[in-house]
This record gives sequence, C-alpha cells and structure tokens, in this order.
Amino acid sequence: MNKLTHVLTALILIAAYPLSAAPLTVDYYGVVSRSSDTNIIKMAQDIFLTQLKSIDQVSVDDKRPDPAKTLEAAPAISRSSHVAFYAEIAADGTDSESMEWKCTFNAVAANGKTYGKTETYDSYYKILVGAKGAIEDVLGQIPQVAAPPPPPPMQGGGGMKAESLAGVWGGEPHTDKIVLLRGGRGFVIFKNGASMNVSVTVQGTDGSGNVSKVEVRQVGKPNASFYPALPREAALASAADANPIVWRFTVTADGALSGTKTTLVPSADSATGAAEGTESVLWVKK
Repeated sequence: MNKLTHVLTALILIAAYPLSAAPLTVDYYGVVSRSSDTNIIKMAQDIFLTQLKSIDQVSVDDKRPDPAKTLEAAPAISRSSHVAFYAEIAADGTDSESMEWKCTFNAVAANGKTYGKTETYDSYYKILVGAKGAIEDVLGQIPQVAAPPPPPPMQGGGGMKAESLAGVWGGEPHTDKIVLLRGGRGFVIFKNGASMNVSVTVQGTDGSGNVSKVEVRQVGKPNASFYPALPREAALASAADANPIVWRFTVTADGALSGTKTTLVPSADSATGAAEGTESVLWVKK
C-alpha cells in the first residue's frame, strides 16, 4: 500500500508541475470607460499594461486597436488559447475631492468564461499603487493557472535595464508611494495627500546597456505640500519661487537607487525660512 501511495503522489506532482511552470500569455485590450477625464483614464490604461508586463511568468500581447485611445464598450475578443484582459473604469463623484474610481478587472479564459474583481479607489493615485494586486488576483482565479509568483529580486550593480525602473518605490519618510512608469513618467504620492508628476531620465549606462545613473525631476506647478519636512509657513512662503525638485541617483549593487535630492530645506539665513539645498536619499523597489 505504501509503495502504491508513493507512486500516485509522484504522478500527481509530475502532472501538476507544467501548470505552475508554464508561462501565461495575456492579450491586453485596454480600458473601457465613459469618464470625461480622458487624461487620467489613458494614464490608467498605460499603467495596467506596465503592471501586467511586470508580473513574472506572464507574457503580454498588446491588442489595443489604438493605444492612444480608450474603449467605450467591451472589446471584441478573438478566441484563442490566450487569456484576454481588460479593465472597466467608472468615475463616481462631482469634484476631485469626492471622486471615487470603480475599477473592474476582467480576464476571459480560453473557454470564454470571464473572471473578474472590482475595487473602488478614492483617488487616481490609489489605482496606480493598488491595481497590480487586483490584477494578480484575477489571473489567479483562472482554472489550471497558478497565481503568478512575486518577481525575483532585481539585479543590481550594472544589471538593471531601463524597463526595470518601472514599478512602485519607497524610502523617503514623507512619501507614501513613488510610482515610476515606462516612457519616462511617474508620480510621487506624499503622506499628506499631495501628488507630484515627475519625469524619469536615464543619465548613464554601462557597456551592456544597464542603467547606472538616473534623474527624476518634478514636472508641473510648484506646491507647498511638496515640502512636508518644512514648517508650513516656510513652505507657503518659498514654494512659488522654488526650482523643480530633482533626484539624482546611482544604481546600487542590490538594485536600489541611492543619491541626492535637491529641494527646499530649512534655512535660518533665509527670510522665508527655507532655501535650496541637498539631502541624501535612498529608494528601494517594493
């Protein structure tokens, strides 16, 4: 009896192995929405694609008819052995402060059955930082498809390609999330609720094309809330005339970003109580 049990156990393990090891191919059809805030919906559409591509053992084919536009109705999905994925976004609210975003993530299996998950986010930036987990949950619902494992540790010390910068970072005490997107854009989300658009530029690479230096720069109008380490009065008096905040990083051996941040710092010599200075920073990918 014991021998038979061992044989059956071995057969079960052998049969299950290809299901967990085989990569999953996902056809991405974009976002369906009738929201009037088209810029936000388009950015969400791009971040969903980035998040899908960042999931280990998932291969993504971009099936959007026009990547610059979103859909007004559910896409016409071509039947194949691939999983079709798209999201639906509805805005609920009358102004930016009360706006909520209802996101439904849909995965259509090869047998035509749709698996989904709906999440409500109280800001667009919560979509950016929370959507990946919901996407992984939806893909994990599909029968005979194992939930994607977490990404392996990032290769550092000259082993990071430019696309590896995309993702969620953290490390500064006054920030909630730092989201870097492919295409040279990103967002810094502060714990005080403020959000800053940033540009991302690779400033140096090695002979193999691996990133060695990165610059992240504030884009858009200044805001006193971008300086949470300053007394509020000093931030209000200094923000309007401040230069853009700039981070200059070197990629470390363990895949972190280490460098300096040029920003407003407390200054007893300034009439406003603040002046431009630099401070050391370290970002670590979450």
